[in-house]
Amino acid sequence: MNEKNDAVKKILETAIMQENKSKKFYLKVQEQIRNEDAKQRLKHMANAEEEHEEILKSWYEDTYGETFDPEKSTSAQHPLDTQKYEANTSLIDVVQLIASAENKAYNFYKNAAREARTPEEKRLFEKLASLEQMHADQSLTELDMLSSEEIHFSDEDVPWKI
Repeated sequence: MNEKNDAVKKILETAIMQENKSKKFYLKVQEQIRNEDAKQRLKHMANAEEEHEEILKSWYEDTYGETFDPEKSTSAQHPLDTQKYEANTSLIDVVQLIASAENKAYNFYKNAAREARTPEEKRLFEKLASLEQMHADQSLTELDMLSSEEIHFSDEDVPWKI
């Protein structure tokens, strides 16, 4: 295996581990809080991370003819370091957390695209970067709406108007 191939293989392994770690992170935070809207948001994000992990594992298998088990590598190289979240953590706090995490994932995949060996690899990393950026952007939009003091309906929408 040449140096460029080794670098891309390591990037893929890291990406699989990080997607796995992100999924576990979101689920761990979900267990610690009571806010149902925040819990649902975290579950949605955990599912998205699991989808990304499966895409990467399938690509790894197709490319290298072997499976990669993130469970065997995650704990040793990238331990899950989850702080204790307050049970009364708000939806705004969770959305801020998601926006930050997804932005980090976006930057990882943009850098990975620069290391790609082939146009196909570059497209896959760019697609994953785009998905992560979309999650970050959605979270920022949601955060803006949650923290805005504007009322998002008109007078005509108010029921029982006499």
